[in-house]
Amino acid sequence: MTELLDAVDDLTLPRNVKVHTDGGHTWATEDALLTQLEQAVSSTLNSGSGAGGSPWSRNVLDSAALHQAAIITSTIGDWCRIENVPVRRDPIADLRSWHAARLGSDHTETNPFYINQMRAWAGQIRNMVNPPKIIEITAPCPTCGQGVYTNDLGEKVRNPLQLSYRPESGSIWADAKAQCRACSTIWDSEWRLRELRHDIDAKDQIA
Repeated sequence: MTELLDAVDDLTLPRNVKVHTDGGHTWATEDALLTQLEQAVSSTLNSGSGAGGSPWSRNVLDSAALHQAAIITSTIGDWCRIENVPVRRDPIADLRSWHAARLGSDHTETNPFYINQMRAWAGQIRNMVNPPKIIEITAPCPTCGQGVYTNDLGEKVRNPLQLSYRPESGSIWADAKAQCRACSTIWDSEWRLRELRHDIDAKDQIA
């Protein structure tokens, strides 16, 4: 049940986060993930095209936030109805009420499903409200050898390899991931990322 509670807490409770500054770091309180999603939706409803950032990028965030919030709120409502919990259409309150009801349930074999779903939501919200930094790697993919890929518009684009990371993690390896957009190979751990760098360096030396 601890993993289930952790997944619920991750979505519904604020948390302390380390913020890196020029003089080192400080600590700040970050709103609960579902609150951040609600704020993104409120931005859409209150400002039309959204506030801050370019209109195009803001509209993408607003549209995604509305869609994601609707899915999460509806799904949590379904979970509540399964456990005979009143639905208030407040995802934070509903999710915590649902968890309280689950504590007395004998059907713990379904917990992994709920845990995985909530972890997926947490990752989606984080990427939505605070997208990772993206670095384009100017080298062919060592797996497929491609130096170009075809994007969603059918255009040929150079440099299919890209690295995503979060500066606030404090380490380039924390939450870092590289992906080839030509062959879909993913490098998602420190040793795999080091292996990618080694393979690229080795090919450069041969060339």
